[in-house]
Amino acid sequence: MNGDVFFTYTCQECSESSTEIFVRDKLSWLQVIVLVLYHLNTKSPGLAKKGFFHWKFQIAAFIEKNWEVLFTKYVKKKKSWTGTVAGTISHFSKYFFLSGTSVIKQQAWWTLKYPKISPYLISKIYNSMMAQKVKCKADKQDVSDIEIFNQILEQNVSKPEMMQPFILTEVETQDVPEMSSDGVDILSPSQIERNIKEKENKETNKRKSLLPTIDNKKFLKLTNSSDGLSDDFTRCAVESQDKKQLEDIMKHKIEDDKKQIKLLNPFCHYDTSLSDIARMRSTNLKIKLLGTVRKEMILSPYSGMYLKPYIRRDVESFPTWLQMMAEIQLTVNKNDPSYSLPPRGPLDFVYVLPEHIPAINCLCNQFFWPGIDLTETLQYPEFSCVVLYRRLIVGFAFLVPNISHTEHYISFIFTRPGWRNAGIATFMLYHLIQTSPGKDILLHVSMSNPAFFLYQKFGFKVEKNVLDFYDKYIRDDVKESKHAFLCRFER
Repeated sequence: MNGDVFFTYTCQECSESSTEIFVRDKLSWLQVIVLVLYHLNTKSPGLAKKGFFHWKFQIAAFIEKNWEVLFTKYVKKKKSWTGTVAGTISHFSKYFFLSGTSVIKQQAWWTLKYPKISPYLISKIYNSMMAQKVKCKADKQDVSDIEIFNQILEQNVSKPEMMQPFILTEVETQDVPEMSSDGVDILSPSQIERNIKEKENKETNKRKSLLPTIDNKKFLKLTNSSDGLSDDFTRCAVESQDKKQLEDIMKHKIEDDKKQIKLLNPFCHYDTSLSDIARMRSTNLKIKLLGTVRKEMILSPYSGMYLKPYIRRDVESFPTWLQMMAEIQLTVNKNDPSYSLPPRGPLDFVYVLPEHIPAINCLCNQFFWPGIDLTETLQYPEFSCVVLYRRLIVGFAFLVPNISHTEHYISFIFTRPGWRNAGIATFMLYHLIQTSPGKDILLHVSMSNPAFFLYQKFGFKVEKNVLDFYDKYIRDDVKESKHAFLCRFER
C-alpha cells in the first residue's frame, strides 16, 4: 500500500539466515486508518465522494479485505472491531481526520485533514504529541492539546505545502464541477461564512456566467462522452444567456478532440462509455486487430490492488459446441487424407474489462430480460469472471460485494447454450466463493431453473421461498417459473 513503511527490516548481512527479512510492526488503529485513507486517496480517488470515504463500506471493508496484510494472520478479529474503527476516527477527528458533514451533508464520510502528510510522519507527530503532553502535565503547564499539536506539526513538517489542509477546491478540480468555483475552506467556519457572503454578493450583482471559471482542459480530460460535455455546457449557457461564449468553448472542444484522442486508463472505472469511439480509443492496435486478452495487470478501483490478466486458462474442456464444429470440419474434409483439425483455442477465465460490457449486456437482454446494464461491475472487477473462447464471450458471473456488513450477493451467472455441462459455470461459482472469505453469499434462483442443483452441490441452502420474484422481469410467454428460492452459502 502507498505510504506503508511500517516494517522492521533486517539486511542480508545482519540476518542469521543470510536472507533479507521484513517483519510487520505492530500497528495501532490510528496508524491503520491513516494508512488506509492515504492509500485510498492516492490509488483510488475515483471511489471518493468529493474526496471523502465512507467509514464502514469503504474504510472498514478495505481493512477487512487486507486484514492479514495490516495485522498479520495471528491477530484475530473481535466482534466489535468495526466499532473501534468508528471510535478511533471520531476520537482523533480534531487532529488527523475531517468529517464530510459540512461538505456533502451526510454523516459517516471522512478524509485526512492533511492529505499530503505521509502515514509514517503522522505516526511520528502523534507520538511526539503524546510525549509533549505528558511533559506538560508533569511540569503543570496549562497548554491545550490543539496548541501542542500545532507546535509538534510545525516542528516535524519542514515543507509548508505539506501542511496545507484539505479544502473543497482541491476536490472540485478532480471531479466534474457541480457547484460554483468559489472554493469553500471546510476547515475554518469563519472562512465558510465569508465565502457564503461573497457568493451572495456576487449573485445580487447578477454574475454573468459560470463558464469562465471552469478549467476547460481539465474538464475535457475527465469527460469520455462528447454528448455529456455539450449538454453540461449548453445548460450553463442557457442559464447565463451567453451564446457567443458557448460557441467559443464548443469550438475549443472540437479542436482539442482532434489534437488529443487519448482517454483515461481503460481499466479505471471512469471509462465506462459504451460508444464505439470510446471503446476504440481505449484499446491499442493489437487488441483491435486480434481481439486477444490483455497481458498487463488490471488495477482494481475497488480495492486498489493489481489483478492478474488471467484467472485460469482451460485447454482440456471440450464443450458440445466445439465438438459439433470439429465434426463439421472432419465431415467437410473427409476426402482429404492429409487433413487434420486445427488446434483449438483455450477457454480463458478473466476479469471483466470495458470491452466486454457491450457483449455481456447484449447476452443479458437476450437470455434474461430487457434493460440490463452491467457497466457498474467495472467498479469491482475482482468479483467477476468472464469466460472467452478467442473473442467470443461464452459465460460470465458477477458478485455484488458488501450488500450488508456480512453478506455478498451473486447477481448473474450465465453460460451460452452449447457450452454448458462442461464445468464452466462450476468454476465461475467456485471463483466467486473464493473471492469472499468470511462472508455469507446470497442469490435468487428460479424454482424451475436447473442451476439450483449446481448451487446445492456447493452447499447453498434454501432460506425462503419468494413468490413472484421475477414477475416484473420474465415475460409471460417464457415458461420459466416466476417464483424464486433465496439461497444462502454460510461461512
